[in-house]
Amino acid sequence: MHTLTTQGDSLADLPDYRIRLANPQVITPLNIPAFSQANTIGEGKVGFCIENNGIVADSLSLEIMAGDQLIYREQDTRRFLSPGCHFWFWDGYSDTGILDTQTLKRSDLRLRLVASHASEFFTAECPFQGKAQHVYWVDVRVDRIKRQVDVLVRLSFSDGGTRGREGNFHCPDYSILAMMACEGVEFYWSRNGHRAGGIGNDIQTELGLFNVTVAVDRFTKPGMPDFKLIGSLSERFGRSTSLKGFRRIFYNQGFYGKHITSQTNLNRFCELNFKMTAAHEIGHIILDRYGAGSFPDYSWSHKGTSTVLTQQAKRGVTMPLQGEIDLMKYADARVNRVTPADRFLRSVAASEDVKGLIWLSAVIFNA
Repeated sequence: MHTLTTQGDSLADLPDYRIRLANPQVITPLNIPAFSQANTIGEGKVGFCIENNGIVADSLSLEIMAGDQLIYREQDTRRFLSPGCHFWFWDGYSDTGILDTQTLKRSDLRLRLVASHASEFFTAECPFQGKAQHVYWVDVRVDRIKRQVDVLVRLSFSDGGTRGREGNFHCPDYSILAMMACEGVEFYWSRNGHRAGGIGNDIQTELGLFNVTVAVDRFTKPGMPDFKLIGSLSERFGRSTSLKGFRRIFYNQGFYGKHITSQTNLNRFCELNFKMTAAHEIGHIILDRYGAGSFPDYSWSHKGTSTVLTQQAKRGVTMPLQGEIDLMKYADARVNRVTPADRFLRSVAASEDVKGLIWLSAVIFNA
């Protein structure tokens, strides 16, 4: 869009700007690289061709706007004053050091240019709404001054009901299970230094160290593929899965009730186990999208610790006795010496997988 305010001069005597988006362009928060390019630098800018077909401007302002809100103002615009085509790139950050993928996808996002010459003004604008490049259920807000990343993951659950006969035990209702699942994802996928023992510390990126806090929204669409949440009173173990067509997460009250006699201890164990299981199964969707095309499959091989078809732990694979336990890896129960209680305390999404979650929030701009 181009508008002109004059006081009598002809168009030939004024700057005459046109702006177009260079196609295609991608902004990936923190320049996280793709899974297949782990040792490279990811994409992080959107580019524009700013063309002046008129005379040299006296001054020029260049601003990123979202509606009436000023997001970013370019400080050095001298190179855009002269005639010709000039390329300019924006990394998505505001004047206050914030990159927000939800802002980048606003329909009223635009680049605005105002040029002046001899008290005359020429205004040009270029709308450039972005869209999700990989998935529609992740958004990221980066504060590069505070070195903080807030990740919003939109999940989807449905009520799978209760299985088995109710006896001395009862399962939490669906709303409680949904809340627990959300809390599990937030706890095990955050790496913000809030846990003891050095578990879940900051991620290292090409831009430095950042702490990451994950929040879950289960009410806003579109969300991640749906999981059924099932309360089980059966003495048979209900196996949770994230395979397409069978996605479900079991709260195995009946199975663990055979081994834990105290109701208080049973409730606490089942809650902790359900939260970690939810974080693991939902993590498979994250790894599947991030590691798409990998061989052996990054997600379904549990990062190389299990078979793909039978989903059995490989012989001899153990969990570390100290430090972090990778949330997404399997271990051979015959040789593993880590207790469930220890696993609840030390399990966390690995730094590379949290970075993969951030990579999924990339925004693409098409002309």
